[in-house]
Amino acid sequence: MTPITHDRRKDELLAVVARAATESASVNVAAAVNESLGHRVENMTTARLDRVRLTLDTGAAVTVVAKTVRPASASPAFAFIPPEHHQQVLEDLNWLDEPDVYRSGLGAALPEPLRMPTVYLVDETADDLVAVWMEDVDDVVPWSLDRYRRTATALGALAGRWTGSDAEVNFGLHRRSIERLFFGKVTFLDLPLQADDAFWADPHVRAAVDNRHRSDLARLANAVPGLLAKLTTLPYGVCHGDATPDNFREPGDGSVVALDWSYGHVGQVGSDLGQLFVGRFESGAADVDEIPAIATAILEGFVDGLTAEGSTATLDEVRAAWATHLAVRSVFSALVLDHRPDLVGDARADLLFRRAATARFGLDLALDVAGV
Repeated sequence: MTPITHDRRKDELLAVVARAATESASVNVAAAVNESLGHRVENMTTARLDRVRLTLDTGAAVTVVAKTVRPASASPAFAFIPPEHHQQVLEDLNWLDEPDVYRSGLGAALPEPLRMPTVYLVDETADDLVAVWMEDVDDVVPWSLDRYRRTATALGALAGRWTGSDAEVNFGLHRRSIERLFFGKVTFLDLPLQADDAFWADPHVRAAVDNRHRSDLARLANAVPGLLAKLTTLPYGVCHGDATPDNFREPGDGSVVALDWSYGHVGQVGSDLGQLFVGRFESGAADVDEIPAIATAILEGFVDGLTAEGSTATLDEVRAAWATHLAVRSVFSALVLDHRPDLVGDARADLLFRRAATARFGLDLALDVAGV
């Protein structure tokens, strides 16, 4: 934890944040301590994520979160992207998307019990940096099948409340396509790596997969163009875009608080289920034996949310969007750990085992939807 040094601009900024957080017009900050949030951040547009403890001149204390975003080009990872793909990355990872979502009015229009964290200040005074100062939301409810269902129901209601065109007009949200991900990274990196016999001879990979995984992956790769074409015919609604369980909080008051709206967009109804499904398996917080029950809970919950908002999207349409997004975003890259040189030995083997299990589910789901 690091004390924040005093200067006039910073003191004035902290005073604005403290007054918004406490709903007091006169409070000031006597001291502030910064603590970097320690979880792994892979989003290229996130420069910093900090928890800041403010000691007020009244003697009280308040804790807030400051998320600082930057252009993707400022990330060290940008140097490893071929120049011919730079423009595409900058378009797909627009660093101003999250601040824009918070300012769009969407937060006031979310279906209960879903809400955003309260935003106290969007600071745009620095060049090529924007800091979003917001509520530090407690998470006091353990994950369970009921919580998965609640989260999925909230996401279903979010997707079902507006048609895609209504959301574009009312909130300025834009559409995102996963075609470029499949015909880019998946086609030119993930699949070529897995075309090599040596890849499958790796002892950790061999131990993690069943004897159909490689052939089913090839079958699915051939089927994805058809699945992507089908996506364009599905209903569109508002999507969180990164609906991993880590981005949701239940503070105990009945609300479901969705964090990190970097990828908030208009997309196919059901696409958020992919990230909700894989997140806790990726981290190791959920056991792979829970895959069938969690998959059932989130699908049923999502459809319940859609129905509550009067959506006419069908179960088959939701499954198609889920299957295609899960496949493109998670299945083809499940066994590729080149970005994790820190993982060796048992840690690498464990992650591969968990990823292979969720990929197996994703393979079966997508192949079933594709009818191959």
